[in-house]
Amino acid sequence: MNYKIYKDQLDSTKGNGKGKKFIKSNFGNTKVSYKEFTSFILNQIPSNTNQYVQVSRLSSEEQNWHDCGSPVVFLDDISLVNSLYFAEFDFENNFNVEPPFKTFALSFPKNTVIEGVEIQSCLATIMTRKEFIDLYGSEITQKDRLEKDHNGNELCISIAYETASKTTNTNFTHLSTYTKTLKSNFSEKISNNGTEILTVLTKIALAMCVYNSATEGKKLVEGYPVSSIVMPKNKNRVSYKGLTISADREKQQTKEIRKIKHRIPFYRNLQADRYYKGEYENLKRGSRWILVKEIDLDNSMNTLLN
Repeated sequence: MNYKIYKDQLDSTKGNGKGKKFIKSNFGNTKVSYKEFTSFILNQIPSNTNQYVQVSRLSSEEQNWHDCGSPVVFLDDISLVNSLYFAEFDFENNFNVEPPFKTFALSFPKNTVIEGVEIQSCLATIMTRKEFIDLYGSEITQKDRLEKDHNGNELCISIAYETASKTTNTNFTHLSTYTKTLKSNFSEKISNNGTEILTVLTKIALAMCVYNSATEGKKLVEGYPVSSIVMPKNKNRVSYKGLTISADREKQQTKEIRKIKHRIPFYRNLQADRYYKGEYENLKRGSRWILVKEIDLDNSMNTLLN
């Protein structure tokens, strides 16, 4: 297998001849930091434009990623990616989850295709609306819908990925309006505008967090997969915090077989007080999940568990 790592705006610019010339002409031969680069870019964009808002928000998310240690979660095989995407869980009614990091990159095996869409590495930021406002700053959030019609504790997600043309597509959504957002995107989408891949990446990022909770973090381990990894220019494995997540392959116990021959595994949210005591007392209510495992008497199902 082959993996690519998400490139931030500076790494993406360094990755082509035109970008190299741009950096050299504006910064000379000195090494430029991410903050210096993005500050320079933002100074070239009128602050009253949507472009300024989008670049500023992306820069804040990427900087937050670096501040977290640049974590990259590698999904260990294509079947796991499929299972996460098609996993059943309710994200519409008071959905909550505790991500392993506020901002993290997801990296997929090469040629991973979901719903006819080839999946790209991406950056995911999952936090409350208030945390997003604090991250972006009041100057930015006053210019868009982020501060309207939502409470501060509501969970939100932002996804970014680099397209083949080296531009960055992004999507931000409040989880309470996630279904409405998806329906709107699909009814108004323009051919090749990236809506499909953003939709898939959003679902996978949320499902990965749910799965990580349901397996109590035991399937997310530090370290890189035993695979070829395409690094951004002038970066190596030390530049990132590598983690690999794998499928739970423990089979269902026979005592649960009863008269049912098949049951697709699904995630159940834990809401009761008893689930948030002791070692879990600092977790937000509703952020814990359990995996209700499959029943498969004739071994005909292909899921997270087999």
